[in-house]
Amino acid sequence: MIKRPYIPGVVRIILIGLICLLAFSGNNQAQSRKKVEILHCDQLLFNENIVANAQRLLGNVNITVDGALMWCDSLYSYTDNMVDAFGNVHIVRGDTLNMYADFIHYNGDTKLAKARRNVKLIDKKITLTTDSLDYSMVNDLASYNYSGTVKDSTNVLTSVVGQYYVNDKKAYFKTKVDGITKDYKIKSDTLIYFTDSKKVFLEGPTHIFNEKDTLYAEYGWYDSMKSYAKLTKKPRIWNLKQKVKADSIFYDKQKGEGLAMGHARIQDIENSIIVLGNRVQYNDLTKIASASDSAVLIQYSKTDSLYLHADHLITMPDTIPVKKPILISKVSPAKKIISNKKEVPAIKNSKKMQVKPAMSDSLNTKSSTPEILAFKPLTRDTLSTIHIKKDSLNSTAPENEMLAEKLLKSDTLKSVEMLPDSSRTDSVTNKVKKDARLVLAYYKVRFFRADVQGKCDSLAYWSKDSTIQFYTDPVIWSDKNQISANYIEMINRSKDPDQVLLKDDAFIISMDDDSLRYNQIKGKSMTGYISKNKLKKIDVDGNGQSNYYAHDDKGEIIGLNKAESSNITIYMNDDGKVKKIVFIKSPEGELKPMADIADGDKLLPGFTWQEELRPKNKEDIFRNALPKSTTLTLPKVTGPVKEKIFE
Repeated sequence: MIKRPYIPGVVRIILIGLICLLAFSGNNQAQSRKKVEILHCDQLLFNENIVANAQRLLGNVNITVDGALMWCDSLYSYTDNMVDAFGNVHIVRGDTLNMYADFIHYNGDTKLAKARRNVKLIDKKITLTTDSLDYSMVNDLASYNYSGTVKDSTNVLTSVVGQYYVNDKKAYFKTKVDGITKDYKIKSDTLIYFTDSKKVFLEGPTHIFNEKDTLYAEYGWYDSMKSYAKLTKKPRIWNLKQKVKADSIFYDKQKGEGLAMGHARIQDIENSIIVLGNRVQYNDLTKIASASDSAVLIQYSKTDSLYLHADHLITMPDTIPVKKPILISKVSPAKKIISNKKEVPAIKNSKKMQVKPAMSDSLNTKSSTPEILAFKPLTRDTLSTIHIKKDSLNSTAPENEMLAEKLLKSDTLKSVEMLPDSSRTDSVTNKVKKDARLVLAYYKVRFFRADVQGKCDSLAYWSKDSTIQFYTDPVIWSDKNQISANYIEMINRSKDPDQVLLKDDAFIISMDDDSLRYNQIKGKSMTGYISKNKLKKIDVDGNGQSNYYAHDDKGEIIGLNKAESSNITIYMNDDGKVKKIVFIKSPEGELKPMADIADGDKLLPGFTWQEELRPKNKEDIFRNALPKSTTLTLPKVTGPVKEKIFE
């Protein structure tokens, strides 16, 4: 009798449990590996000599696999849960997804379908076409690596590598991405397209362009239905007339509105103007642009550039035939500021700017100067028109009668270079610019150019005729000259002479070469006439006073000439020295030798040499305007603007 080994009860229970578990696991795995269910075929063959472990289905094949329906011309169904379908293959998954191909290999274990040749995936209104597509039924993801195209009702996008997430309605494109929308074409390295919202997300270097405009960015998004873009990495927008760049750009094509934030700059190519600022707004419809937060305007020319800073800058079309006062006052955020019947974006918390009326009535060349003296060469006959009180010369020697004539021929008052010269080539032509601009700058305006610098509270510049209006205590410096008034206007005419108008408390100061003496002219108002960028004539209208040092033929200073007249006309030589002076109403004059000059004689009432306020370079226009932590570098611009400043 053979004795059976004794197995304790506990061990026996464990073994039985393991056997049952293995049996259940095998049954569950068999159930999870669903077999192909054949719905129809014309022929069903099995021949191990042709294909081992496979059924061969021929003619009008229709099967189900993993919940999807499949049709094809012929099919191999393998025992290891794989399928090869040939000819007119069509898979339907759910209610909306259809896939077509010449060949599809399907793995029932990984639930991955590999479609090859003439592949088309249709999801409602979305069509993906390629020659090689992998489709995962686990997460409904379609992928291609050898070029594909996604097309919907409005857009067409192609790329070398791509993925389409069916459930998220999201298409991912990589490498040589090309797109066509209703308004633009797209070229990109990487982007994402949401087929429901029609939004395009930029994930790499991307150009969006049409015949007129080009947009570039490396990160951001674009709504192809609303034509709205938000670009946040190296964004640029440009066309034939302007260029825009910034750290971030927001653009609404339907409204024509653009907002550039951080190191923003807009270049107006036709008017040779660049506007900088950390916040720049632009409207394509109204053609109005505004800049704030470190706002700068650069007007460039072939030889030099003007740099101007203000709290706020606004540019708009210069369509006003007659110059009118610019009024900027405190308004509520909901209101607009009206300037020359044009709407200008409102500035919050802006203080009132007192504006003097533009001196349009005084722009004619007629004055109270006798016509016979106008630019007439100085002769002894014309000296009779200069009336000087006899008793004013009593304190000097008789020889001063001869010195009085000499001082009319020689003086150190120098010509002031006029600001509009940088755009002189455009301003002197009779042809009107098609897109002339009006520039408004306010407040705390400061500007610098190598030959001229200045400051005022507010400024208006009309590019059509290069007219500049300076408001509220303006001061302009050129070399050793300083001009000031309550209001200054510079006009570049199509034909010489140009004009500079000084209204109320007009004062011209010229520092002598030794920097110890100042030649001065003051009056209620003045008009200067400029020819070939040289000051040729000055008309002083009302309360005229002059104070300047006379020189002999050797250039030695011989005395201080002090003269007063209600109206004075001064004529200048090409070298900037006085050629002739005419006192027109109630003249009084005195020539004091150097030994008789008292300290109180040297300066006219109201004299202020404001050198400490003068911008020293283009960076100095920001003096007291930027926080200490702010660092701003201005580009040096001369001649045609090179592309590198927009890189």
